[in-house]
Amino acid sequence: MKVTHVLSATAPDNGTETTIALNTNLRTVQVDGKPCKLTTQEYLLFYELACNAGSMQTREDLLANAWGFLSPGKTRTVDVHIQRLRRKLGASLIQTVHGQGYRMCAQPVACAL
Repeated sequence: MKVTHVLSATAPDNGTETTIALNTNLRTVQVDGKPCKLTTQEYLLFYELACNAGSMQTREDLLANAWGFLSPGKTRTVDVHIQRLRRKLGASLIQTVHGQGYRMCAQPVACAL
């Protein structure tokens, strides 16, 4: 398995550390060494957030980069997919930046292994 991104996140409520491995060749994600099933769109959204970990991404940026929408208009697509990612990967991993977008709260620990 070629892992291209490894992220580490610590839950603020209990201090539990989570390790997330992203394999861009196979388009798979592992959480603490266990496979996590993501839909294609969930994976693309997670990839965008992971590649920009620590930086806020607007809904418009995420729609353009993960969905290819050039003129998104009003849509809740990003919000719904963020909810699904939080259920699968952990609620504290993705932070909402009120009125602006989202931020991956994990820190990269390795790349291109």
